Amino acid sequence: MQVAKNYLYTAAYQLLNIIAPLITMPYLARVLGRNGVGVASWTNSFVTYFLLIASLGIITYGSREIAYVKDNKQARQQKFWEIQIIHTIAGIFSLALYFLFLKYGVQLNGNIEDNQFYLILQTWVIISGILDISWYFMGMEDFKKTVLRNAFVKIAMTVLIFVLVKTPKDIGNYILLLGLSQVFGNLSMWFYLFKKISLPNWQQLDLKEHVKPIFMMFLPTIATQVYLQLNKTMLPFFTNSTDSAGFYDNADRIIKVSLALVTSVGTVMLPRMSAQFAKGQFDKMKQNITQSMDFVSALSVPMAFGMAAIAPTAMIWFLGEQFKVVGQVIVLLSPIIIFIGWSTVIGTQYLVPTKRLNEFTLSVTIGALANVLLNFWLIYVAGVNGAAVATTISEFLVIGYQLYVTRKDMNVWHHFSEMWRYIIAGLGMYILVTMISQHLEINIKSTSIELVLGVFVYVLILLILRAPILKKIPLLNKIAK
Repeated sequence: MQVAKNYLYTAAYQLLNIIAPLITMPYLARVLGRNGVGVASWTNSFVTYFLLIASLGIITYGSREIAYVKDNKQARQQKFWEIQIIHTIAGIFSLALYFLFLKYGVQLNGNIEDNQFYLILQTWVIISGILDISWYFMGMEDFKKTVLRNAFVKIAMTVLIFVLVKTPKDIGNYILLLGLSQVFGNLSMWFYLFKKISLPNWQQLDLKEHVKPIFMMFLPTIATQVYLQLNKTMLPFFTNSTDSAGFYDNADRIIKVSLALVTSVGTVMLPRMSAQFAKGQFDKMKQNITQSMDFVSALSVPMAFGMAAIAPTAMIWFLGEQFKVVGQVIVLLSPIIIFIGWSTVIGTQYLVPTKRLNEFTLSVTIGALANVLLNFWLIYVAGVNGAAVATTISEFLVIGYQLYVTRKDMNVWHHFSEMWRYIIAGLGMYILVTMISQHLEINIKSTSIELVLGVFVYVLILLILRAPILKKIPLLNKIAK
């Protein structure tokens, strides 16, 4: 019951994450233009690397460690302060590095010098990372507070975008708004925290205990962020324009909208799986993995096929003719919805809770190295489309390695025993939507029709094929019978 409730909270917030960009993205595309969107995306890609140093992968590590001792108040309190002190030290170090980058980075590239003011405004993103203690509440499986906080921040930010961003000159307002909203949102969580714990016994703090495992968790976080951000960072260097970074960022954001509901499973299940591992409940863990993989596949396959079908035309009316290329990029990125969905289950839900960090680290490192190497070639050859292909190949390699290293723990092929049903249903939906789109005008009404028909066809084919996932949905289960 608790897992279901946490998933509903998280899914509700992810639904808000879907709605908010759908409201603001077309507005920002038209107000800031392709150059403004590109500048905001490109400068943010730089600060993300320093945010990574400030965060140290503590979101995942911290929530896992709190989950281990959630029933022991004193141990939980000590662990929180030990981890947060390391977090703060890393954040201060990261800020120092960022200021050095701002001072000497202008000598590296003209684009850095031209956009130094916007890079300075991005400093607030690092500060927000230092204040982020959401990992504590995740470890306690108290997703309600985190979700409500994030929802309030998201709604407030959406409203303020329309109030403060009105011309192409308001790029600074937009960047500052994104940073400060995260700062105030993370700061608000501290008020909840002080009701749960008090100051620690300073003499008994043991920071050394966490240094090695945090570092081990930091490595996969670095690797992950490299191939999430490197594309946007590299594109202007190869294409001589920040516009390409904006194209890729918009496509990536829309893909992440689809991923939101899928990855919620891993976020919710991590503390539960960590607790089961601590208690030696391995059979329950394997059962949860099987169920999660089936659920994620049932969601991710139609999202990937559906996104590929509607994006080429939908992006024209959604973002404007000048962002037409975004639709092509989304088609090339759409498979990662499936790949990341699977890796969220195997990596975040199994390898991390069972402390197999070396294998988890290596999986994302393989993806990062592949992405870097492929970027140099594919971005040069195909620009932003090449960056999308590089990302898709990298994500495939990540999940491929994770499945390989867990093959002796679980029957890997059992994970995909029902996959053929979802693939057939997804292909049927894709073919129908693609055919219909050729005969409809390019507008929101046409896209809505395509979406409704696509969902209907996907569910209908699953009913015909009697997919087991339908048993978990009472109404559809009755129809299937």
